[in-house]
Amino acid sequence: MKKTQQKIVKTAIQLFNKNGVANVRVQDIAVATNISPGNLTYHYKTKKDLMVAVLHYMKSLQKEMFPYQSIIEAPNWIKVVQTYLRFQIQFRFFYRDILEISNLVPESKKQYGKQIERVIEYSKNGIYLSVDKGFMVPEPHEHHYKILATNSWAILNSWLTVREVLGKEVANIHRGINGLLELNYPYFTEKGKEFYHKIKAQIPELVESEINLVEEMMD
Repeated sequence: MKKTQQKIVKTAIQLFNKNGVANVRVQDIAVATNISPGNLTYHYKTKKDLMVAVLHYMKSLQKEMFPYQSIIEAPNWIKVVQTYLRFQIQFRFFYRDILEISNLVPESKKQYGKQIERVIEYSKNGIYLSVDKGFMVPEPHEHHYKILATNSWAILNSWLTVREVLGKEVANIHRGINGLLELNYPYFTEKGKEFYHKIKAQIPELVESEINLVEEMMD
């Protein structure tokens, strides 16, 4: 991606996050990028073309941030959750405006679906690892832990929308991480409960800098 194209894409993301995809025109992006509309349409003829580039940029960054092919160890749990939430914040327009985006770029439905599948699979693999390591009890019955992983995704996927609607006092990263811990608590072994209490005590310190970063990104 050329320097000007990257600048256009990053500016578009900022405006989409702030104002919503439906409320942002190509002319608005050109003004915010400090280039002429003609220069912008030279690189991206339509809003759809620009959105395709934005989604491609999002996908490439996602691959860098999330090693989905690996399975996380318990000490990395907080870091993985923080990274995912940060990614959500950076591209919050995608989760909030997915219906609008899919109308503009129908192929985005497949990208959205694959992302959901990857997150759920990654979470499920983490649960099975926790079972192997003695942190969680064996699966009560077949496919139960996939449902648990799906519910974990639901918490991660919904907290940001709730935050934007009801405010940071109601939904912040601290509460998001705590919600995941509590969801998994009934399945913890004694060893897992030791991990739970350790992480619970560390959450305020671990997420303080992350919360500050979130506030900056949301401005």
